Parts: sequence; C-alpha cells; structure tokens
Amino acid sequence: MNDPVSIRQAAQTLGLSPGRVRAIAARGQLSAAKLGDRWFVERAAVERRWRDGAHEGRRFSPRNAWALLLLSSDEEVREIDPSVRSRLRRALRLEGLARLAPRLVHRAEALSFRAHPGEIAHLIEDPEFVRSGISAAGEQGFGLVSGHEADGYLCASGLKGFTARHALEPAGLEGNVRLRIVPTEAWGPLEGRQAAPRAAVALDLAEELDPRSSQTGKEALRDLDRQWHRSSS
Repeated sequence: MNDPVSIRQAAQTLGLSPGRVRAIAARGQLSAAKLGDRWFVERAAVERRWRDGAHEGRRFSPRNAWALLLLSSDEEVREIDPSVRSRLRRALRLEGLARLAPRLVHRAEALSFRAHPGEIAHLIEDPEFVRSGISAAGEQGFGLVSGHEADGYLCASGLKGFTARHALEPAGLEGNVRLRIVPTEAWGPLEGRQAAPRAAVALDLAEELDPRSSQTGKEALRDLDRQWHRSSS
C-alpha cells in the first residue's frame, strides 16, 4: 500500500468516527490493509473521498434505523407511526438493506475496549449486553465463532456501570470488546434481548475489516433482501 494512514488519522481527516471509517473500508470504498496488528487505509483514497464528499443519502434517526432492522429481520415493530412504517417498508422494497446500510449509522456509536481474556465470557452473559457481530454469528447460523472477543449493543445509560463492572479500558481500534452504544431513547427494541435482530448482526459483520467476517455479513444482507422481496411480493 502506498502512503498508508491509520484509521484514526483517516477519521480525523474525514470528520467521521473510526468505526465509521472501518465500515466504509469494509465495503471496499477505501483501500485498506493490515500492517502488523493494525489496519491502515491509503492516504490518496482518503483525500479523494474528502474532496468528493460522497453522498450516501439522508441518514435514518436511531429509532427509525432500529425499526427498519426489525422489519428486515421479519420481526414485529411496535410503537411506530403507520406512515413511518410504510416509508420504511417502501425503502426496503426499492433499495434493499444492503444499499441502505450507510444510512443506518445512527443506530449506535461503536466504541472499542480491552478486557481481561477471562472476563469475556462473563461480559457476554451480562443481561445488559445484547450480542451482535461475531458474538451472535454462531447462533444465527453464519458459520463464524469467536471466544476471544465480544461484540454487542449496550444502552447509553448503562455504559459507565458496565465498563466498571467488567473492568474495561478504552483500547482504540485494537481492543477485544466492541460496545455499540445505542441512545437511551432508541433502546426500546433491544430491551430484554440476548441477541440483536438478524439484520443488525449481518450489518455489523459486513462492516468489519476482517475479510471473512465482512463477506459473511454481506452475503447475509443479500439473503435478507431476497427473503424480504419474497415475503412482500
């Protein structure tokens, strides 16, 4: 790779979060490579994207993002205005979940932490933690299993207590715990769940830089789109 820059540097240039830059790179929209134990992107690609100001459409609010993820997972969506439900269903029918993915970024803010390896199993079983990504891939039948890291959703109001309870330390991009923080007002659809909706799990995998995880997630998104079109036709 010519003139690599770190994910964090790229995020600062683009005015995005590091997690968002990782997602863009995972979709192949930024050239990325792992050098040693860290991911980098090509400076020229970052600068080109900054100049172009890539337009991805209006982003969904956190509540509507979760409503759309539930709909595409064929799950019940409660407390949503019928007109909003109709618009979300139309968006799924016309564009599909895979194409709508960039507009779902407000569903959560991804933060990276490091936990003692022996704490991972306890963390995953914490009732406030809603498994997703690699932590939910096995139960969704995606063929990926990992016992060395954790990925899941957490309500914003519980972040402080959760990190203290499991002795988590901020870890930049190379941590073994990814917490996806959902605004408190949008947490309702995840309340009491052990795992995120299938569409959210697939989307989180698709946004990984790890090629196998990303490919698995993208295939799952395409499968969900095919199922949606069959059921809505």
